[in-house]
Amino acid sequence: MTTRTKAILSAVPIAILLVLIGFYYLFPETIFTLLIKTERAAAGLDERHIRVGGLDFAYLEGGKGEPLVLLHGFGANKDHWTRMGKYLTPHFRVIAPDLTGFGESRPAPDGDYTIRTQVRRMSAFLRAMDIASFHLGGSSMGGHIAGVYAAAYPQQVKTLLLLAPGGVVSAQPSDMARRMMAGGSNPLLAENIADFRRTLDFVFYREPFLPRPIKKVLLRKALDRQALYAAIFEQIRDAWQREPLEDVLQGLGVPTLIIWGARDRVLHVSGAAVLAAVIPEAELAVMRAVGHLPMIEKPRETAEVYRNWLKNTQYTPF
Repeated sequence: MTTRTKAILSAVPIAILLVLIGFYYLFPETIFTLLIKTERAAAGLDERHIRVGGLDFAYLEGGKGEPLVLLHGFGANKDHWTRMGKYLTPHFRVIAPDLTGFGESRPAPDGDYTIRTQVRRMSAFLRAMDIASFHLGGSSMGGHIAGVYAAAYPQQVKTLLLLAPGGVVSAQPSDMARRMMAGGSNPLLAENIADFRRTLDFVFYREPFLPRPIKKVLLRKALDRQALYAAIFEQIRDAWQREPLEDVLQGLGVPTLIIWGARDRVLHVSGAAVLAAVIPEAELAVMRAVGHLPMIEKPRETAEVYRNWLKNTQYTPF
């Protein structure tokens, strides 16, 4: 082999690397889509679509066992469950929809995103899926919706999982609540990449690694619906005051696990004890060194807490 041939061969890997780096920065949307599909495949989840009552729902589904329906939070989407879903699909038929107005589910024609309306939409969605009995879980806004759903249809819900749910008005004020009461902006709404970085810092105790090009894709998606999200936030915040979650769940007869991150800045961790005090069959787990989204920050540990709790209930699927 000549010296020139060796030089050419040694340069090939560098050239390939440079092409990949250029592709990564020039086409972040494509890379983002590939990463999402890779995570879904690893979790055993497939994207599906269904039209119900004039509304289009996108959802993830996968796994075998009893149905487990998971509802995402404000400004989020069904893929907030993908990482934790990896540890659940061996035991459950996991179903994670995009709530109306979020992700790939289109906005509501009537502009109504109140908690009770989203509960009715989820009821119609589950009827269309022919799911009459299931385990239910939700994070933040999705936890609020899940709690109200369990109170409205307790005969359908085998167990309830609440991850830092919204709507607990008698909890201590969170960092976000104090900031907004002082006239500050909503940290969950971003107008530029700097805002988006602060949002990530706000919701996570230790932010998962996200390359800058991917952050730009997420920011663009958030900006596309910023006005919608701002309107939705006002609707759900009003619902908190009119119908606090601790009042709705008073005396709930559904076995309930409440998981909250001890470092949650969005919704104060004291809300966990508030809910545990009003739900007779509730247990709570406070996760140290975790922020507002345990299922993303510590997916394996969160799934283990949930599965271990289920083993001690009469509805264990294991």
